[in-house]
Amino acid sequence: MSRPGILKLCFIALFCSLSYPACALKLTDFMEFQQHMQGGPAKNMLVTQPDAASAACADTLPDWPLALLDVVEQALCNNPKTSEVWASARAQAEQVGVQRADYLPKVNLVSGISKIHNEVTNSRFSFLDQDNRILSRAHSLRLTWLVADFGQRSAKMSQAEALLDAANALHDAALQEVFISAAQAYFDHLSTQAMLGAFEESEKVAKESLAAATAKFKAGVGLLTDQLQAQTAYAQARLERTKAEGDVNNAHGTLASAMGVVANTRFTVKSRSDQLEKTDFVTTADQMIQEAIESHPSIIAAKAKLRASKENIQAVSAEGLPTLSFNAEISRTDQLGQSQLAGIPASDVYTDNSSVGLQVNVPLFEGFARKHQVQSAEAESQVRAAELKRVTQQVTLDVWKSYHALISERESLRAAEELVANSKEAFAVAQGRYNAGVGNIIELLNAQNAWSNAKQQNIKSLSAWRTARLKLAASMGRVGLWAIAEP
Repeated sequence: MSRPGILKLCFIALFCSLSYPACALKLTDFMEFQQHMQGGPAKNMLVTQPDAASAACADTLPDWPLALLDVVEQALCNNPKTSEVWASARAQAEQVGVQRADYLPKVNLVSGISKIHNEVTNSRFSFLDQDNRILSRAHSLRLTWLVADFGQRSAKMSQAEALLDAANALHDAALQEVFISAAQAYFDHLSTQAMLGAFEESEKVAKESLAAATAKFKAGVGLLTDQLQAQTAYAQARLERTKAEGDVNNAHGTLASAMGVVANTRFTVKSRSDQLEKTDFVTTADQMIQEAIESHPSIIAAKAKLRASKENIQAVSAEGLPTLSFNAEISRTDQLGQSQLAGIPASDVYTDNSSVGLQVNVPLFEGFARKHQVQSAEAESQVRAAELKRVTQQVTLDVWKSYHALISERESLRAAEELVANSKEAFAVAQGRYNAGVGNIIELLNAQNAWSNAKQQNIKSLSAWRTARLKLAASMGRVGLWAIAEP
């Protein structure tokens, strides 16, 4: 076959390898896999609608008081863990492209040039001596196309796609972990601020009680012990208020770290309104467990890893089967200044070669390595199956415990709110009785302490309820800005 014919055949083979309808190959859009990879580390969690496109990350903290949406957005954009898992998912996405490339032919061009000095000396017949200085040029174009492999490429590509699904699911899980941590830090900051406000109010009330006791003592209608007890209560209130200020500063640094900025970054936090505390996503425990089994990122990742391990068994088994390859090659070699026979002047020699054919590779014996590789892949699949079962059990247990914890904390919050209302009313009565001269300082201080403790308990109950809601959302795998956006 002539060189133009070989070139034509090579181009036809290349065209067929890229055309599914023409050659019935399993080839789809070569870049299709990239559609399964998100465009940034924060994925589509930075939106307020579950199906909306991904939003861009802000470069700096906003100037206004930070709401929960702002805090979580900063955490998702700046936390190193989100970038790490996103990069891992991108790497796996490229591995899908690597496996898909095995369906395409491989074309290699080899070109070389060399100078050869060949000196021949004959001891008896000097006329046979030669001194050749040859310039050699060699060029070859080779096409190799794996036509059939009994499912090896298909299994490897399916395995890579399954691992990409697992990487995306692990990306989701990491994002949700960062989300929960940032939201928890935000709520802790709100709790410390609320606790500081409660202690400031308690200090104010204690100061008023001290003023009343001092006035009665100076008027000769009160006892010195009443004034001293009121002073002690006021000093205790100031001490607790000072400690609360330190807690606010600590919570500020923790929240800054959760957002990925330095601890001394200046910002303020917007108080969360009551209308945002919604529990409309809470249904029955059975429904929530079923939803978690279907959508939790950890379970999705475990299922994808199990699917990848099964595809790996098929790929390893297929490696021991025959393969059929199509090969085509054209080459040209130029020998400039070569002497063919002694006494004949040097000349230029040009050589053209071309070949085309099919090659069958049949593995006959590999020292039983294939058997052990298959058994190893099967054992790995069993590990992944056990992992899926373990993850499913853990997720369902977390949902069950979080569900009932939320119900318990909700009832505790209601009881704490009633306790605040009752203790406030009791303090008002005790304060009125003391000012009227029919009550004593012990009654007043007890009512004052009961009201202060009730306010603290209410704040703690609210914090515990928010934490329980976060844990329930995390255990279900349902986390996103769209779930906490203001109505």
